[in-house]
Amino acid sequence: MRINPLITLLFLVMAGSAQANDQENVNPSCKLEPEANCGWAELRKLKAHGIDLHDSQFMATRLDEADLTGANLSGTHMQLANMYKATLKNADLSYSHLHAVNLVGANLQGANLEGVNFLDANLEGANLQGAKIGRVIWTAANLSGTIWIDGRVCAAGSKGECR
Repeated sequence: MRINPLITLLFLVMAGSAQANDQENVNPSCKLEPEANCGWAELRKLKAHGIDLHDSQFMATRLDEADLTGANLSGTHMQLANMYKATLKNADLSYSHLHAVNLVGANLQGANLEGVNFLDANLEGANLQGAKIGRVIWTAANLSGTIWIDGRVCAAGSKGECR
C-alpha cells in the first residue's frame, strides 16, 4: 500500500498544532482586553474576576481552572477551548460561540448564556444552576451529570438536552 506524501504532511501538521496548546507561550501577543486575540494562548489557572473580554477570540485556548467570576465574555469565540473546572459564576457569555468547548466540571452558576452555541460542547458535571439559557444551541452537547438551571442533575447519557 502506497501512502500519499501530501496526506502524511497534512497529518503531521495537524498533530503538531494539536500539541502546540500544551507548550508554554503559544500566543505571547495575547492581551487581556476587549476584542483580544488570544487563540492558542496558555491561560491555565488565570484569576481575572470581572474582567471585560467581550468580542474576544480564544480558539483552542487553555483556560483550565481559570477563575472568571463575573467576567464579560459576551460575543466571544471559544471554539475548541479547554475550560476544565473553570469558574464562570455570574459571567456574561451571551451570544458566544463555544463549539466543542471542554467545560467538564465548570461552575456556570448564574451565568448569562443567552444565545450561546454549545454545539458538541462537553458540559459533563458542570453547574448551570440559575443560569439564563434562552435561545441556546445544545446540539450534541454532553450534559451527563450536569446540574441544570433548576438544580436537578441531568441523567448519564444526556446529549443535547437534560434528561
